[in-house]
Amino acid sequence: MPNTRSEGAMKEEDQTPTDPVQLMMAMMKEMKEEAKKREDQLMRQLQEQAQDFAAALQTNRGNAGGSTKSKKMDVPVLKCPEDINLADFRDWQQRFADYTEVQKIMEECTLSGRQSLLRSGLDPAWTKLWSTGILEIDDRKDDINDIIKKILHYIREHRNPLLDRKEFLERNQHAGESIDVYYSALKSIDESCGYDVNPTCKVCDDACGHGDELQQERLRDRLICGLKDQAIQQKVLAIPFKDLTLKKALEVCRVEAASKETQASLNKSERQVNRLKERSSYKKGKIDNNPLSKSAQKADERCSNCGRKKHQKPDQCWARDKDCNNCGKTGHLKHMCRSEPKKEVNRMTIGQVKTSDDLVKITAKIGNADHQEVEWLPDTGAECDVITADCLKKVGTKVKDLRKDKAELCGPDQGRLKSLGKVTATLEREGMKYKTELHVLEKGTGPILSKAGCIALGLIPTGWPHVVNKLSLSSPDEGNGVDMLLKSQSAASIREQLFQEFPEVFPPDDEVLPLKPMKGPPMKIELLPGTSPIRRYRCNTIPLHWQDKVKAHLETMVQKQIIERVPQGEAPEWLFSMVVVPKAGTDEPRVTVDFSPLNPFVKRPMYPCRVPAEEVAQIPPGMTHFTVLDGRHGYWQVLLDKPSSKIMTFNTPWGCSVT
Repeated sequence: MPNTRSEGAMKEEDQTPTDPVQLMMAMMKEMKEEAKKREDQLMRQLQEQAQDFAAALQTNRGNAGGSTKSKKMDVPVLKCPEDINLADFRDWQQRFADYTEVQKIMEECTLSGRQSLLRSGLDPAWTKLWSTGILEIDDRKDDINDIIKKILHYIREHRNPLLDRKEFLERNQHAGESIDVYYSALKSIDESCGYDVNPTCKVCDDACGHGDELQQERLRDRLICGLKDQAIQQKVLAIPFKDLTLKKALEVCRVEAASKETQASLNKSERQVNRLKERSSYKKGKIDNNPLSKSAQKADERCSNCGRKKHQKPDQCWARDKDCNNCGKTGHLKHMCRSEPKKEVNRMTIGQVKTSDDLVKITAKIGNADHQEVEWLPDTGAECDVITADCLKKVGTKVKDLRKDKAELCGPDQGRLKSLGKVTATLEREGMKYKTELHVLEKGTGPILSKAGCIALGLIPTGWPHVVNKLSLSSPDEGNGVDMLLKSQSAASIREQLFQEFPEVFPPDDEVLPLKPMKGPPMKIELLPGTSPIRRYRCNTIPLHWQDKVKAHLETMVQKQIIERVPQGEAPEWLFSMVVVPKAGTDEPRVTVDFSPLNPFVKRPMYPCRVPAEEVAQIPPGMTHFTVLDGRHGYWQVLLDKPSSKIMTFNTPWGCSVT
């Protein structure tokens, strides 16, 4: 097919920069042109707004004869709020000065007109301070600039400079924030910290400009310490300290940040091109970029037994004496096994002997053979009874008499154990008998008795580790007149007595009482600065057979004062989605709320907690029985303060609720 592209298009394509440096310069040039366009657009908008204000402005024009002309004066849109800080007020002051300059208010308005214009741009709280004389403003001679200076002085006197200095020292670069924006924020905060810009030098007793140097050092140090990218930070710190000025640090940061953005853009384009190439090659069937296929092509370069580099001699392979955990054969490892993976049928776990103090003497009988007592380890984690080959003589049998064992035996580390076979035996202890299949291991630390054997021989109660059906309680002080002896009573009777004795804890089934809150101050959720409210209006679908149960559960939580409904017509500022999932092992619904979008913006509180080793060290010596108590729905009793409660608002098919 002939080439139909024009010579101009081909020439333009040939001039496309391919060098990364040229590409970065081209991108920076485009960014500069876009910034210029945005600046021109903002200037046009400002001029249009100024023309609108000039058309609506009404004031008095002074002249020598005292004649005046009246225009309509409109309230400026640049409002100064009541709780403004020093940095924001300076920004408002600059914008208000630009507004007065564009409107030519200083030339065309009288003193009272200029004061009225400024008063209309202030919050009512500031006008009250003005009218009551707290700002010490003289309406007869103070102009706009004088009044603004007095407001600035008032803000400075009523704000502790340490708060601004603390904010300056803790200001770090935010995620996605450019170097220039970060530096501008630092400089704005520094100007509000109350440092003297040109203090009198203690060395030369003159305003020599050392104050500017101190300010640049502060900005340089805070700029470097607050960088989010550690690679850029290390690049700046590599500069000798005597050459590291604020200007130099800013240049390095800008160049490194621009380089990273360019590299990321190039990598993104390269990944997209590679993805297209792989797809087309796969469809044509010419190239297979699958790493597994490449490794298969080099299989002859690896040892077929251990998977490492091929040995010069077969007997040099370290896996020649190893047993495969897949097929059980000797001479190769599991990941190099060529047999089909076996299904884990009759997989049994075997415990391990730790000490000799826990061993129990049990008699094992096999047919009419001679037998003797053997020490067994009761292990409730074992699923089968195991005996070693060296103990077979004690129970009256030999290895050649064993039957084939098809069960797959695993140790406590899930490693495969080699079984020589199995034999039927009867275990006896204190008149109790237990018939079982003994699995014989080639190696081991001794016979192991399974959980079923422990129950059959009376070593542990039936149903262990569940609750025992009999309890025995006694009061430490039996002379107080209260009969607390509940010896040999059933668990049901004790439960009924506890319900009667503590009705505020165990109310009747048909009565729902408010849940008692936990003692202490309410919990407060602190958000990171600049966090915007999150709203998830979509309500997740609840299966039809769960809807009645979920609704009843929410009603119960409302009656217990765990949650409360949002009033009808009130629009919540924060809103998250309720998620209903099945409880583990049952088909009952479990009500949860998806707060994952909120988690990244929450300050993580730190609570000191002892490690398990410290907890165990606090147990008095000689203790043998231990109990673990788990509080059911423990977080329901933790109160939330009002702002935190509104943050955790969630939606349901029947309306919104807050915790």
